[in-house]
Amino acid sequence: MPIKPLRLLGFALAFLAPGVFAQLASIDDVATELSGKLVAPRGKSVLPYDAPNLPKAKYIALYFSAGWCPPCHQFTPLLVNFYNEMKPKHPEFEVVLMSLDRGQNAMEKYMIESAMPWPAMHYNALPSSPLFKYGGPGIPDLVVLNAKGEVLSDSFAGQQYVGPYGVLDDLRKLLSANSTGSAASTETPAPTAAANEPGKPANKSGGGRN
Repeated sequence: MPIKPLRLLGFALAFLAPGVFAQLASIDDVATELSGKLVAPRGKSVLPYDAPNLPKAKYIALYFSAGWCPPCHQFTPLLVNFYNEMKPKHPEFEVVLMSLDRGQNAMEKYMIESAMPWPAMHYNALPSSPLFKYGGPGIPDLVVLNAKGEVLSDSFAGQQYVGPYGVLDDLRKLLSANSTGSAASTETPAPTAAANEPGKPANKSGGGRN
């Protein structure tokens, strides 16, 4: 899908050193990888979060974002509204922030000021997590996985940015299809924003911090 010039101007890049690309590690269970590594806003604080229902989640949307990123501030309210609308009706999905902020305090400020209703991976756990490598070379980047870590929808088609808005549409379709018992499942990707090979996570650059 073509990228509009205005979308390109609004897109915030977060590059590592040139030429640095990481092969994704194998993920057998996303909930296990996230276990013990989550925090969530509670009032004006961000506290450890045990996510008791996460092992039952069929879809996990990793949200690569940062408070310094203006396009993220445009997209985040849409994601908050989507989550608040869909989560009570569809407990089978979760969103997890994967922060590209410049520090833990900046991440927590961004979460609280944006009223994020979902958890985040603890800032100090991000660099060593294989889930962090699902992020593309820029943000905002939304990546929907099934419980086994297979990519169902992505803001990137390879290195081409197609944006998080189509991913949000894909996630809505997945949840709607799941609630009606139709063909979508955690094993068969829905129509995606990125042309990834079914059943395999895309090769991406590790998320960087600007």
